[in-house]
Amino acid sequence: TKTEDGNDGAAVYAKVDVPEGSYVMPTHLAASFEVSDDSMENIRGDPTKELEGVGKATVIEDFIDFIDTHGHSSLQVGSGKNFVEIGGSFLMRMSDDANEANVRRWIPTHPDGGRPKYSPVYDRHRHSFDVFMVASRDIKAGEEIVKPLALWG
Repeated sequence: TKTEDGNDGAAVYAKVDVPEGSYVMPTHLAASFEVSDDSMENIRGDPTKELEGVGKATVIEDFIDFIDTHGHSSLQVGSGKNFVEIGGSFLMRMSDDANEANVRRWIPTHPDGGRPKYSPVYDRHRHSFDVFMVASRDIKAGEEIVKPLALWG
């Protein structure tokens, strides 16, 4: 796959037919790690401050870039949680064309069409809503799996 700047990029392709609504790469997404807002604030602090004579802490800067690229905040407003994809799912190409994307986040439709303010069922599954995705339509074996640009936002 070519990226927007013409360079080679990574892509993920379905090995088997994936029916609409089926989980996509759940074990990879379950490997996502959680970083709190407080930790993010500490990481984003001046990484060279405590490292006299070392100069730039490129490992920390690279880690921050990775989190910014592959992370997203929780759907649960005020939770202070951020999730970072580290499985193969972060290699999926993203598209701003909703018709090209063939996955969506997993969140069942509530009977009233909105999200409840409080629901024991939803609360038990909030972490799952933040990390799992499903096929938004049938995906054929050999077809590229494409995430919508605004998947987590």
